[in-house]
Amino acid sequence: IKALSLWEEVYTPERGSALWISLTDTFSTDVFFREFKGAPDYVKRWRLRQDSGDPIEYVKKAKALYDSLGVDASEKPIVFSDSLNVVKAKAIQKACDEAGLKASFGIGTFLSNDFQRSDGNGPSKALNMVIKLYSINNIPCVKISDDIGKNTGEKGAVKYVKDLFKIPEA
Repeated sequence: IKALSLWEEVYTPERGSALWISLTDTFSTDVFFREFKGAPDYVKRWRLRQDSGDPIEYVKKAKALYDSLGVDASEKPIVFSDSLNVVKAKAIQKACDEAGLKASFGIGTFLSNDFQRSDGNGPSKALNMVIKLYSINNIPCVKISDDIGKNTGEKGAVKYVKDLFKIPEA
């Protein structure tokens, strides 16, 4: 919640609340939702972005969160952006429609890397590059994704954060 508060200081409603979209898997979505639920004013103001884990389960969790706080889910679009293609996006859209949620999609890698290999053996492999912080002032940074393979950071720092937030190991 501290990060959201700091973000709001820079991107005030007058300057751009359209940028109030929470990437929920920084310390895992479950931890984020646990903290978010305790700050209902933020839940009302902020939108969500799903970038790892099962998007259909995410829809269910988001809907349950909104319902538990009396927030109109139909006013809270979710941005989905985890290795999407058209087929996945259509399945997510269906789940959102059924749950009464709005959805939007970031399908950049799929759309911008839709090339065939020069040897004719199928599509080219997407680069799928992500730049993440390693440290700030010699303090290691971590990301605890909902997909184990996407966790980043030094092993000791990852373990510390998982212990701190009671995130189970794999």
